[in-house]
Amino acid sequence: MTKILTFKKRKDFLRVAQGAYVATRNMVLQAAPSLLKTDNIMVGYTATKKIGNAVTRNKSKRRLRAVVREILIKYALEGIDYVFIARNSTAACDYKELRQDTVYALKRINKNFLPQDEVQPAAKSHDIADDENA
Repeated sequence: MTKILTFKKRKDFLRVAQGAYVATRNMVLQAAPSLLKTDNIMVGYTATKKIGNAVTRNKSKRRLRAVVREILIKYALEGIDYVFIARNSTAACDYKELRQDTVYALKRINKNFLPQDEVQPAAKSHDIADDENA
């Protein structure tokens, strides 16, 4: 059974910060390939002092954790670690809007880690010959 585990160490947050990111109106999502080969999903939550006092930061992180518990199992990829960063509007926005932003960000960031099935078609030989004659 897949479980959602939380990062505790700064080095994990810094490693994920080097990966891909998607910014939405109410949150920022960062992702990077996992170093662990487990079925569990590793997640981190961040709220900086820029977004407000401790009450606002804690509320923002609580809301992010609630959304993640609800939807991450469905949209997360195996072998990818995620970090959710709160923004100024995270604590005050509508929960439905925060949920939509999270789903959008997960779908968008996962495109970076999916194998590329569609390969660019190679140029046809007669196209190259036509270019040389022109």
